[in-house]
Amino acid sequence: MKILTLCLICLCIHAAAAAQREKQPQGNTRGLLRVETISIPKQVSDDFVRLNSDLLLYHPVKAGEEPSPLVIFLHGSGGSRRAIERAKWSGEVKTFVSPAPGIPSAHVLVPQSKGEWDPGSLDRMLDYVLEENPRIDRNRIYCIGYSMGGKGTWEWAMNSPHRFAAIVPKGFIPDLTKLDQMVSLPIWAMVGSNDTRARSQGIPAMKHALVELGSTVVRTTVFEGANHATAAGKSKQQKGVYEWLFSHRLPRSNASPVRTKSQ
Repeated sequence: MKILTLCLICLCIHAAAAAQREKQPQGNTRGLLRVETISIPKQVSDDFVRLNSDLLLYHPVKAGEEPSPLVIFLHGSGGSRRAIERAKWSGEVKTFVSPAPGIPSAHVLVPQSKGEWDPGSLDRMLDYVLEENPRIDRNRIYCIGYSMGGKGTWEWAMNSPHRFAAIVPKGFIPDLTKLDQMVSLPIWAMVGSNDTRARSQGIPAMKHALVELGSTVVRTTVFEGANHATAAGKSKQQKGVYEWLFSHRLPRSNASPVRTKSQ
């Protein structure tokens, strides 16, 4: 009897352990995402400027019949200092592990740069990723970044506005030299009111300049009392960002004519 009881106890412990293992993330899959590390071939990456040839690409586990959107996250300066493999399942990627109702299944791309992001390198990287992954919807590509990542998001979109359905650059100093190319691009920019003057005043000035040119799809959020560090957390908690993001796609139905100052 004691032996039988002991065997039953062992079976119960084994079953409980197996059930616990099933609840834990297995390998490179977590929730509704599966991640792979991609190495861009040398013939493509040889021309990269500061951009790492290795990147993380997440695929929806339950993809529908139609191609899925792609969200690209550009890290800040801190993301340059660690191995890219250590970035798995961190940051805003978690949003797509268990997406809220109304948020579609999506691919997520996380590249890495050893310094400021180079738009030309990012373009070549994205061309390769799209060619190798036909299940990505080219009409629904989005980019998000904070600080150095916000600057990278802005400058990439400024140089290739046709690539993106919408962007969310945050905590950056906007370059206003090519605004006329961004009039029809949906932009949601964010900044803390106590960030540096170049950011806290530059981002509202960017919105004003775009509106003057005819944009109806630019918006800004200023986090009152937040500095550069604390605004980062507040921007991740901002409600409605992904609903807004995925409401846009190419081709744009909201294209606005560019106005001149005399109009």
